Amino acid sequence: MSTQPSTQERHPIVSLYHVSKRYGRRTALHDITLHVEHGGFVFVVGPSGAGKSTLLRLVYMEEFPSEGQVTVSGFVSTRMRRNRIPHLRRKVGLIFQDFKLLEDRNVFENVAFPLYVIGANRGYIRRTVLDLLGRVGLYQKRNAHPRELSGGEQQRVAIARALVNSPYVLLADEPTGNLDPVVAREILKLLFRINVAGTAVIMATHDHELVRRYRQRIVHVEQGEIVQDEEAFDLWSREASAPADPSEWREEPLVVEPREAAE
Repeated sequence: MSTQPSTQERHPIVSLYHVSKRYGRRTALHDITLHVEHGGFVFVVGPSGAGKSTLLRLVYMEEFPSEGQVTVSGFVSTRMRRNRIPHLRRKVGLIFQDFKLLEDRNVFENVAFPLYVIGANRGYIRRTVLDLLGRVGLYQKRNAHPRELSGGEQQRVAIARALVNSPYVLLADEPTGNLDPVVAREILKLLFRINVAGTAVIMATHDHELVRRYRQRIVHVEQGEIVQDEEAFDLWSREASAPADPSEWREEPLVVEPREAAE
């Protein structure tokens, strides 16, 4: 049984209220207000240095706003205690452009690492990790080390690792930036499968051409401000030719058994 929130819930899973972030005299984000509902999919686009990665770090509460407030699944930045941050991060998965895998551990151990940290039982770890590796097409590579994998395979490992705690939100920071177009499309296919299973996805990218092929919400960020927020139906109605529909790829939602159900 899944503990994922119903995609029918109308209240946001992530909200930023008039958020600004400064580093000394430099303003990375200015007066950002953004809401992402349960089960939503949002592309955050903009050039390098626009503030996309900063926005994701604020959602992950790796950093905190200089002004304003961030809320994520009931966690509130202005009231966040340091000892509560690990609890938040069990509900938020994170993948990066450069994978950030542990080079001295094999594929199984990389994916299992977050479960070891929280003390999940061995049976649940083995069952969940092997199931996830099968779903992302890496079961046969479970004993390989990152250096033995292609870039696309390493990103699949990173995605599986981000999913082991059944997160409510998945943050993807330029996840296709180092991949060729064919592999990038396969990674997006995985993200859409994750999303249709009920996990909200926020993906930051500078690749406007890639994201406009899909009927998803696009938030444009420039110089630390949201300059445009395009809902999926607006994109669909304006395009002269129909973009690719991710629903064609959703043969099998990529969902993970919640740890609580195994204990």
